[in-house]
Amino acid sequence: MIIGIIALITTLFFGGPGEIFYVDNLEKGIKKSILDKERKKEILADFKITKGIIKNYEKQRKKDFKAFNEIYARKATTKNQLDSFFDSIQDTRSTYQNKIIDQRILIFDKIEDQEWSEIIESSVTSAEKRIQKFEKKALKNNDGFGKTKASIKSTISDRVKADSILKGIENIEVTLKELEKALLSFNASDNKILANKHSDKKALLDIVKNDSEKRLPFMNAVIDFHQNLKNNSLDSEFDQIIKVFLKEANMTSK
Repeated sequence: MIIGIIALITTLFFGGPGEIFYVDNLEKGIKKSILDKERKKEILADFKITKGIIKNYEKQRKKDFKAFNEIYARKATTKNQLDSFFDSIQDTRSTYQNKIIDQRILIFDKIEDQEWSEIIESSVTSAEKRIQKFEKKALKNNDGFGKTKASIKSTISDRVKADSILKGIENIEVTLKELEKALLSFNASDNKILANKHSDKKALLDIVKNDSEKRLPFMNAVIDFHQNLKNNSLDSEFDQIIKVFLKEANMTSK
């Protein structure tokens, strides 16, 4: 079950550990494995530009995250509004990933095959350790959305409506668990295309598309939960439950 680390800001708004070209500790590997000082300097300059692109995208993600909290907390928000919001997020993501893939191809073309072998070997080890750490932490946090479920049961007196809302939160849990597994698989250890420095743009865009598609069931579950709660609760009941859900899901603004 989610432990607030892949968290909603990652699953709903894209991103995650090792997402710089989906290669863990890439900058560290470049500094360690490339001995030619001038070429290393050139590659790191390109890498700095890449980090600037990522930084700007992160700023936009945080703005989108804040906007999502605001519209999701309102009972009047419609399904169409939530769908449109996520469509906009996807458009921003597509533009960003095109830039990132272009940077990957530019940088990787300047890395020699032997150097890349060393970089990817270190990256795979790092990815495996990250995944193991995540899985161990997940085992200690398996109570899911327990507080939200308790809030639903104590707030909604009509059992039929309460059961319907509970099914919605259970669907979020199921789709989120599957998504966590999928996101962890996007790394150079499990994907030959990501591990190949010669992979072309089309192959990389297909991975990005697959990444986005993996998130859709969870996104839909989050949207459906909002609408289900909206249709089966009074205004005060909605406000109480959605507040608990947002806090438990680690969605509240810091």
